[in-house]
Amino acid sequence: MPDFSSKQFHSSLASTVVWCKIKAIGMDADSDDVRQRHSIYAQAEKQWEEAQETVKRGWLRRKITDTKQWQNAMELLKEIRDSLGPMDRKLRSPELKPSFGLDEFGDNAVWAKSVAEVVAKRSRLTAGTSAETAGASVGGRLLLYSPSENLACGAAEVSSNGFFDVNNVPPWDIWVDFTEGTLVSWVPPALIDVAQMGIDVNPEECIRWSN
Repeated sequence: MPDFSSKQFHSSLASTVVWCKIKAIGMDADSDDVRQRHSIYAQAEKQWEEAQETVKRGWLRRKITDTKQWQNAMELLKEIRDSLGPMDRKLRSPELKPSFGLDEFGDNAVWAKSVAEVVAKRSRLTAGTSAETAGASVGGRLLLYSPSENLACGAAEVSSNGFFDVNNVPPWDIWVDFTEGTLVSWVPPALIDVAQMGIDVNPEECIRWSN
């Protein structure tokens, strides 16, 4: 498990929070749009759970995709994606883009170098900007991604409307650290549901919350 207590980690986390505030993306968890999205997502989760129970109780072998509850859940998730619009370019700022292609990472050393590059760029660009709070105090959650476990099936990319890419990599603007073979990112409060939508369909569980 990565060490979240180091001074370096907290400094990187603080600059991530500041950067997201500057970009004004995902910070307002109390907006009407986010509240509505959260409500719709909760309904979808309930429908999904009911679909699972329906299949378990059925005496005939039935695919979960044939249940009305599953279909309702998919319609609700589509409603969220339609309201979000494409996420593939959000929090992927050109000025922070890593110099390595995200499909070229072959080992942890390259990952570590690339993440350090992004963190250094962001630190320079946010230097002198006051960060009164960081991470937990402003909400948000820490997201873990294990490149070595990635199957690159693309399901998380589709479900999250591009928040995750085809390799299940979260956007580089929110990268905080890479240690012990794990990328740590900070997901802004208003985008937690969006990230969860990708996590829910990731079969190999290479993307997950830290707690």
